[in-house]
Amino acid sequence: MNMERWILIGFSSLCIIALFKLIPRSKARDAWVLFTFLQIITWPAGLFAVEKGWIEYPTQLFPHVNQYNRTSFSFEFFLFPIVAVFFSLYYPAKVKPKGAIIYYLSFTGFFTICEVLLERYTNLVKYHEWKWYWTLITVMISLFLNHKYYSWFKKRLVKVENV
Repeated sequence: MNMERWILIGFSSLCIIALFKLIPRSKARDAWVLFTFLQIITWPAGLFAVEKGWIEYPTQLFPHVNQYNRTSFSFEFFLFPIVAVFFSLYYPAKVKPKGAIIYYLSFTGFFTICEVLLERYTNLVKYHEWKWYWTLITVMISLFLNHKYYSWFKKRLVKVENV
């Protein structure tokens, strides 16, 4: 197995451990809503970027499954949704707009730096027409949409007392 697959397995394992350690049991349903809603955003967006030839994922964790869908299963369906879960669950609710911008830039900046490093030093992602700032912008928009959906969804939740 090559180094890129070990990186994917390492990131995936780290994310699974973080899910169990950092998400309170009472927020598990919220995390599931966040996780699945972001997949609705990332699947068509990732597929569009790959099919347009802007970005490529040469090394896949499940290469036989990705014969027809060449997006990154690891990124689009697992790692980014987990980042979005942590983003929204730990979002500071009573923050001023300047603090919210810093929060968004912290998450998206870290995410973008990681992707740029992976693009330069591994065979996990290759930019063709894609630029690093597209990652920054699209991740920021995706996190914004996901967090707005989560805020809207939470308003409709009703706490049920034990009978």
